[in-house]
Amino acid sequence: MTAARAVALFDRVASVYDEVLPFFTGFGQQHMEWLAPVRGTRVLDLGAGRGALTAAALARGCQVTAVDCAPGMIERISTQHPRVHEARVMDAHQLDFPDGSFDLVCAGFVVHLLDDPAAAAQQIRRVLTPGGVFSFSVPGGVEDAREWEFYGALFCEFQPLIPVGEGRLSRPLDGEQFLATAGFTSVSESAIEQRLPVRDADTFWNWGLSHGSRAFIDALPADARTEFEARVRAELSTMDPIVFAAGAHLWRGTSPA
Repeated sequence: MTAARAVALFDRVASVYDEVLPFFTGFGQQHMEWLAPVRGTRVLDLGAGRGALTAAALARGCQVTAVDCAPGMIERISTQHPRVHEARVMDAHQLDFPDGSFDLVCAGFVVHLLDDPAAAAQQIRRVLTPGGVFSFSVPGGVEDAREWEFYGALFCEFQPLIPVGEGRLSRPLDGEQFLATAGFTSVSESAIEQRLPVRDADTFWNWGLSHGSRAFIDALPADARTEFEARVRAELSTMDPIVFAAGAHLWRGTSPA
């Protein structure tokens, strides 16, 4: 998917992003707990969305700058988080900040969506102070949640029906190799997960339409989309209660002094 399509998608979902289920909020809180920045830390939230990491950093007394490619996201961050130092529409590949502007750059579920993660990493190194930290999250698995294996399997099954260049935004990313190649040191990783109560099948389906997965669903031919939704709902009908199990990997590296 092109950058323009990605911007259009996230602008489209900005009004409901992370409101159906507090997916990004929960992971953002865990991510910031892991990083534990001290009060006054200058933080850049890269690809901030509706501000999951921004809110968690503000709660710790950090000075937060939030950037995102989608104007709709930035508009809402500015309204919902008035203590943000600055909120701007910006391309992660071309950060409009002076060298050494931040002590911490964090990105929640963003890096694996970028057109050129390596180029963005060089920009991140430039705007970090020597010894500053870059940290990001990517989707991960969960333990003891075999009932949710169907969901990922459905995406794999239906992927061939989607025209080349459309559908999923993400691509595989080896966090350790990515950070090391970009010149970051002291690389470390942590696996986290959360289990979110879901009221009903409608709520779960609406959640799927409220974030990046919508690109995949919208790209399916009409009949395949109907079948995909029916099979998701059929699996959910076997769960009582519905508790969505989701995991993530957190990565961090230090900018050389």
